[in-house]
Amino acid sequence: MIRNMGISTITICGLLAGCLSSSILITSEFERQTTLAVLSKPITRIHFILGKYLGVITASAALILFQGLVLETALMIHEYLKISNIEHHAHNQSVKSLIDYYCLLVDHYCLLGIYFSLLQIMILTAIAVIFSLYFNLTGTLIICFLIYIFCHTFSYIFPYHSRDLNIVSIMISICYVVFPNLHNLSMITINDPIFKPTYIDILYTSLYSIIYSVSVLWLATVCFKRKEIV
Repeated sequence: MIRNMGISTITICGLLAGCLSSSILITSEFERQTTLAVLSKPITRIHFILGKYLGVITASAALILFQGLVLETALMIHEYLKISNIEHHAHNQSVKSLIDYYCLLVDHYCLLGIYFSLLQIMILTAIAVIFSLYFNLTGTLIICFLIYIFCHTFSYIFPYHSRDLNIVSIMISICYVVFPNLHNLSMITINDPIFKPTYIDILYTSLYSIIYSVSVLWLATVCFKRKEIV
């Protein structure tokens, strides 16, 4: 419970930092009318979008990693205190068994939760960038919040049935493509006793998050090129 609450808190803080920062940076550029001054230099619009996005992601990742390190350290200390009597029996065990034993102190589910939090922030920040081109700070945050809630509950509301070929199934399939599958990046999936994520699942999820983020940033660049700056 402590681990799940910690990861959830870290994820929410990272999402707020990512979405809020990207909204402020891009929206303020349009409100202060400094975008033309930036683009008048040898800087293309795609560089403008990538610069804002990478800056926000770097700051958010640093925040998440610091908070995750504190949580992981606290969990390791808690686990170590529960089994500290191992020191009294160390002379009866081999070095290899001791190393394996202390490796068990690392909470791998916590590390995986932190990694999945970074992937969620990467996706939501990209979405915040594209909506920041057209909406103000409040509107962007509301949209990102609704997308976050919807994507985490979408698989429960509309379960996917690939064998159905009706119009509802087609619309649901389109929604699965358009909206990010954030449910697979939550602690619910990590703690699932039946479908625990394997290394292949982690690799697939990482590639999916990268491809989705790049696609959203490409769409943001296309929209920014067509947007009139006054």
